[in-house]
Amino acid sequence: MSEDPRSTAEHPGRREARVAAVARACWIAVLVFTGIFHFIRGAPVDTSIFLAGAAVITLDALGWLQVPLIARIDRLTRSRRLLAFVLIAVASAVLALSPLYGGADTAIVVGIGLLVLPVAWAGPQAGAHPDAPPRAAVRRAAIAWSVLVVAGCAWEIAVYFLGRASPVGSAEFPALSDLLDPLIFWPPTRLVLVAVWLLGGYVLIRRGHRS
Repeated sequence: MSEDPRSTAEHPGRREARVAAVARACWIAVLVFTGIFHFIRGAPVDTSIFLAGAAVITLDALGWLQVPLIARIDRLTRSRRLLAFVLIAVASAVLALSPLYGGADTAIVVGIGLLVLPVAWAGPQAGAHPDAPPRAAVRRAAIAWSVLVVAGCAWEIAVYFLGRASPVGSAEFPALSDLLDPLIFWPPTRLVLVAVWLLGGYVLIRRGHRS
């Protein structure tokens, strides 16, 4: 007697929940691993940031951190878009003109993170959004970003240990931040890089709430 296909087929909701759980566990592992790496290299501030992020995501995954926020993408009017672009332009200009690695740019970056965190954490509205990208496109984008992030992490880990083993140190094996320092120190290029960073975050939040 053959089994009912409906009893053996996996429910789509369960499959999506399992995929989401695996993805969340992978991100937690990445944050913990990054925190341990920064602890080994003697960067306690970076260690605290990454381990705090892992703890927050873990609490959310366990259902102990419920944030009652819903993203209302349909209410983003033209005036609110204009306000977002003006804030991005102002923040980019201030960060470009302020002393690098000073108190002002640190306060601005932390302030932007605190302001954007509730927006990014908010869950999407119920129902499919008409402008939502196809699942295949989201999957391809996730794979591409994952490859890019893993490549960057592999570079940083490799140059760190190679620099420690080499007599000339980090001069022979520079980190990505050292390679970008000439661009970051020049205010015009810093303005462009900060603007791209903020606009990219704005687009990712908008697209993430639609998907």
